[in-house]
Amino acid sequence: MRMSKIKLPATALLLLALVGSAPLTASAPLSASAATAATQTSYVKVQTMNVKMIFDGVSIQPPAGQYAFIYNNSTYVPLRFMSYALQKSVSWDAKNVRVTVADPSSSELVVIKEYLMNLGSNASTAKNITLTKVNASYIFDGTNKKLPAGQSSFIMNGTLYVPLRFFSESVGHTIGWDQKTKTVTATSASYQGSEDNSGTTTPGGTGSATATPAPGAGGGSTSANPTYEQITSETEAKLTALQAQSRSALTVLALDYLSATDAATKSSLLSQGKQQLASFTASFNSIIADAEAKLTKYGYSTEIISQYRATFEAELQKGMSIAEGMNN
Repeated sequence: MRMSKIKLPATALLLLALVGSAPLTASAPLSASAATAATQTSYVKVQTMNVKMIFDGVSIQPPAGQYAFIYNNSTYVPLRFMSYALQKSVSWDAKNVRVTVADPSSSELVVIKEYLMNLGSNASTAKNITLTKVNASYIFDGTNKKLPAGQSSFIMNGTLYVPLRFFSESVGHTIGWDQKTKTVTATSASYQGSEDNSGTTTPGGTGSATATPAPGAGGGSTSANPTYEQITSETEAKLTALQAQSRSALTVLALDYLSATDAATKSSLLSQGKQQLASFTASFNSIIADAEAKLTKYGYSTEIISQYRATFEAELQKGMSIAEGMNN
């Protein structure tokens, strides 16, 4: 559909135009399956909840900006956090919108333990968030797993959320959920093994998902440096997720604008759209800075960074030009 045929007020179109339509990455176009998933996305608004999470007897919480929530009577949790807490590796194929969860290599286990060491134990404050629905596919320990009918996957700020029961059954662990106390309880396979061998559980002992390893523990000296492809693939996955989130947030504002009846509300929504665009731009810059630092650290070319920036700036200017034209 051509822009001239869209029958929407100019100010609402401004919000949509600021989102942009091309990928924020400089890589090849998405595969057919990913493109199909993108065309079928939708957005939901939910309220997060304060959830206590206990893994291997120790209370930990997801990183800042990650949450648990209930949607259509199903509890949703961040997949990577849950996988790492159970000492499982996670890989994300952005082109095919596919997630693989498996037992980690020795080098991956070091990364997982470092991740867990940096987690806090304080629950986040409940808030309203907007997520993008994605048609992701899943492989757990080499087996394809399909979400039950009526359940979905969601992504926000690069974090993928899945139903807790689906994750529990797919990963092969019994994960408890106490609705009354809002508590998730689980144990990793290695922790269960240590219990079976010793007859007792020792917080911080071998196998504990939240144990603090000694310097170099877990094979740190043999940890392989990330490849150029791993760094750029991770970066592009984050950029794709950021783009989806920006579309989600700005489209919601545009729809709210259409239902507004007074000029003050419309002006406020437009202002919010511009503020969110500034926030997304800041997130883009943060992702790129992190990628550039990693490429430099491991001696790789940083030429692709300028390509990422050029693509982003071109789409940003294109959206702004369209918006300015519609306002004239």
